[in-house]
Amino acid sequence: MKKREWIVVDATLPILTYEYSFGPGLANTLAIGVKGGLALVSPPCNASPEVFDVLSAHGPVVALVASNAFHHLGLKEWHARFPNATVAAPAQAVERVKKKTGIHNIISLADAEVLQRNESIEFVDMPHWKTGEVLVRAKTPKGFYWYVTDVVMNMAKLPKNPIFRFLFKMANTAPGLKFNNVAALFMMKEKAAVKSWLADEIRKAPPTLLIPCHGATVEMSPSGSPLLEVLS
Repeated sequence: MKKREWIVVDATLPILTYEYSFGPGLANTLAIGVKGGLALVSPPCNASPEVFDVLSAHGPVVALVASNAFHHLGLKEWHARFPNATVAAPAQAVERVKKKTGIHNIISLADAEVLQRNESIEFVDMPHWKTGEVLVRAKTPKGFYWYVTDVVMNMAKLPKNPIFRFLFKMANTAPGLKFNNVAALFMMKEKAAVKSWLADEIRKAPPTLLIPCHGATVEMSPSGSPLLEVLS
């Protein structure tokens, strides 16, 4: 088993990722620099003390973000470690995340002032979702870097769980860079509207790097084109 560790994607902002297991699969946490410290998106669950310590060397954690209604598994333990951090989620996800974590001071992304202080970083509450979905977009000297949770995946292989394996195969959601047609069944209000909105955002700020929560990071060359192809 490979050793899991924080990967520095950009040392200046900074941007770091950390892959963790949540039981049936793997997910990538995003740590990104905001004013006063770091925002942690989809915090890893069952983290060892080393995971906390290594990240803390890059700055204090000042915000914890559940990236949708289901990406809350690590929130409770990270909130215990950083009790003064702002805890936020997409508006549609707030009540479910409160119920699942027992953390009652969770606010929407729009109300989280700490997430709005850096002009080069956006935490976008994506429209047309029942369960909420955040797009993190960072403007860097190398172009726009995007982090997405469940709208697009880049899984190397189909899930091991036979039920999920069947669903993902039938819905053409894995392997490879794919739009999440499984999420479209119960997480999105309207798949076509999600695709249309996302395509507009790609044209407005085409990513040079895509960091999926599920799967490997993808360099977008030319900028945004591989992601537009996924939506076609």
